[in-house]
Amino acid sequence: MVCPACGDVEMLVLEYELVEVDYCPRCCGVWLDSGELALIGERAGALRADLLLALEKQGSGLGRGAVTRRCPVCRKRLQTVRCEPPSPIEVDRCPRGDGLWFDRGELAAVVKAAGGDQANLLARFFSQLGASKTQGSNSSQGGGR
Repeated sequence: MVCPACGDVEMLVLEYELVEVDYCPRCCGVWLDSGELALIGERAGALRADLLLALEKQGSGLGRGAVTRRCPVCRKRLQTVRCEPPSPIEVDRCPRGDGLWFDRGELAAVVKAAGGDQANLLARFFSQLGASKTQGSNSSQGGGR
């Protein structure tokens, strides 16, 4: 699967506690197939499963025409959705419902916003994805929406 943000990097498949995610080693973004966000929230002890479900199924569409990222499954343009007003967390969602794209740190922020236990091993695992890379290492890559 090719990274929606980088466009030319094959993502790695990571599995932790029976949750499989696609991870880009360049930009540290994460692709979750449909339903995987609910599994992560459940295993991380998220108290607000409604928030996670709304993000995956409905969200608050921002209607940005500038998003050029494409779903790695169906290749349709991803839609930017807001986690929950007034939350600043925005993620990209496949309009067909194939999954969600999280830029570096967004997945941990969503789990935290849903009340996930940060001491939980799964929550810590996702918050650590990309933590060892410095922001400067991506400055020459030209990422962004």
